[in-house]
Amino acid sequence: MPPEKVDLRYKGCTVQIAYSLRRTPEVAVVFLHGLGCSKRDFQAAFEYPALMDYTLLTFDLPGCGDSPYPETLTLNMDDLVEITHLVIAALPVKDIVLVGHSMGGLVALLYTERFRNNVRGFINVEGNLSAEDCFFSRLVVQADFAEFTRTVFPELKDRLKHAENRGFREYAADLEKADNKAYYDYSPSLIEYSDTGDLLERYCALDVPKLFVYGAENRALSYLPRLTERGCALVEIPTSNHFPFHDNPAAFYHAIVSFLTAALDTV
Repeated sequence: MPPEKVDLRYKGCTVQIAYSLRRTPEVAVVFLHGLGCSKRDFQAAFEYPALMDYTLLTFDLPGCGDSPYPETLTLNMDDLVEITHLVIAALPVKDIVLVGHSMGGLVALLYTERFRNNVRGFINVEGNLSAEDCFFSRLVVQADFAEFTRTVFPELKDRLKHAENRGFREYAADLEKADNKAYYDYSPSLIEYSDTGDLLERYCALDVPKLFVYGAENRALSYLPRLTERGCALVEIPTSNHFPFHDNPAAFYHAIVSFLTAALDTV
């Protein structure tokens, strides 16, 4: 889908958000991307036959993809939740199922807590639930902004560009468009929530149909047994790492559709 743009007013500034939207009479699936990622991660959803009947929305958070980062603001996770709410309200879309990847999983969790009446389901794709999930953002806070811009970010992009895994190479392509300051600004609050926010318990406590999706190469995540013990549904995507929608899109979108079919029948 070709991107469109919407201008929002937030904290006295205009925040422009690039998005792709296909409307149908059915429930809206809203995709939230990870740190430095973009709406491009989920473009395949628009071509997946079993999703053709659903409204689909994916958008670039400020400083990611085609959405510029406002020069006069310093944004954090709570700001991204509010901006997500403004996007959903402005377009508008209703009766939403959130699909949040990595940082976007945290944004989706916080959104669901704050705007529960808007949410019919939540698919968490390796979203931040504990300290161990901060493998990119923790690199950021070890340097000041000048050092991050000069060495840390270029080295990260170069390393990912040469990774064997397709998902990490796609991530490197997204990072070429990501705003340095946005990546730097988002990381401290992402880490703080992951380290001290009791996110695993909060995720388990959400009273919406939910699913945790993870790549098979990450089945050693320490909290997966705890999710199972708490009765949370999990799906492992074969031959995948942190970006299952790139590594194995057929299995990823099959899991999405299976959840939608089951969850919406029970809501």
